[in-house]
Amino acid sequence: MEQTDKPASAGDGDGRQGMTRRRALKILGGGAALIALGGVTGGYAYRRSLRISPAEAARIGKARFVVAGGSIGGLTVAARLLRGMPEANVTLIEPREVHHYQPGYTLVGAGVYDRDDVLFDQESLLPRGMRWVKDSVEAFEPENNRVVTASGEKVDYDYLVVALGVEMDFASVEGFAEAMESPHAANIYDLDSSQKFRRLARTFSEGEAVFTYPSGYLKCGGAPQKITWLSEDLWRSAGHRDGVEVHFHTPRPSLFPVVPAVDAAVTPLIEARGIHNHYGQDLRAIDVSTRTAIFEEKREDGSNREIRRHYDLLHPMPGFRTPAALRGSELTADGLGGQLEVDRHTLRHKRFGNIFGVGDCCATGAAKTAATIRKQAPVVVGNLFDIALDRDPAHRYDGTSGCPLLTRYGRCMMFEFDYNGELVNEWLYQPTRETRRWWTFKVHGLKRLYRHVMIEGWV
Repeated sequence: MEQTDKPASAGDGDGRQGMTRRRALKILGGGAALIALGGVTGGYAYRRSLRISPAEAARIGKARFVVAGGSIGGLTVAARLLRGMPEANVTLIEPREVHHYQPGYTLVGAGVYDRDDVLFDQESLLPRGMRWVKDSVEAFEPENNRVVTASGEKVDYDYLVVALGVEMDFASVEGFAEAMESPHAANIYDLDSSQKFRRLARTFSEGEAVFTYPSGYLKCGGAPQKITWLSEDLWRSAGHRDGVEVHFHTPRPSLFPVVPAVDAAVTPLIEARGIHNHYGQDLRAIDVSTRTAIFEEKREDGSNREIRRHYDLLHPMPGFRTPAALRGSELTADGLGGQLEVDRHTLRHKRFGNIFGVGDCCATGAAKTAATIRKQAPVVVGNLFDIALDRDPAHRYDGTSGCPLLTRYGRCMMFEFDYNGELVNEWLYQPTRETRRWWTFKVHGLKRLYRHVMIEGWV
């Protein structure tokens, strides 16, 4: 792995003079002591708390639980099901043999992670007792309680969890695919393209760097901003900042409108660094021949106008969509953009009561992040057991999600927020401050949480 904490271009945002070896060991030692104490006094109790009783397991019997999608959402739910009922009949449908740690793509693009740091062998992630159908979902047949795979296999279920995620929609921006093949554009939502962006950013020393944000829903809404700010810091540290103009175009009215407190804190920090933010502007087309990004700007009087921006380096963002099997099925509804129609609190389908959703593919309005899944998975599993036991679903999701907002190398704002855009657990995160500790946690801690807590069903 490459160097993960190059000198930042500002002071230590938490008011300290840096992390000494002695202080780091003290923190790590204290953490280890807490973990050991928890392991002795609370570990067994917590494991037992995830289990349903033998009587309840007997009532559920051989009920068939099928999980469609084997990324972080599907894996976490499947593992949590088996934590709750080790003898449960759980089937996972997922075609990929290599699992991607997608929250690490930004760090690949920033030169902090290497490719191998974000790849896992899929089979190694599957808990004991789970059946793996190594295929993609072709169609849903909710009236027949059945999922059909691309190879034609029919997988019957009593209870279904849809965890198919979302994907980039290249067709949403004219010229996007052509631009991504050119030597001047890349984005961090694909692993190969993340590596390409790293190469482009490192060799870029002069010209206009243009970053965009899409309209509609997207995976990890903070990522387009993170890579903008990290790139600016990279060029500043390399001594190229005076020769580079950094432009960020977004259709939103501000940088982080979903969480006003964070928006108010981060905007002046970014503006002070000379980054040009352009609001109300949606990328519509890219002219590769002239290296021009074409935006539609919505004006205050309700009219639109075209904005054209020349680029020497472009980080373009298209819209997103759910996979064809979901967006063409009965499981979505008009006005949802192909997303799964679920109750935003119980995560249960509004028309098919034995179907639940988790993660990015769900029409909840929550942020589409792994942090969201960490909060949703226990609700889904708890409610699955509830309805399998003929009870009303009693578990509720309040919209809580989180974001490690990387503002520069070595600095991060960490925060959680709910459906109302209100900050959660402020005492823990101190969310409006740039700190080194949360950068360290993002780089070194979150992947461990993802791999050894979420995927193993401990949430």
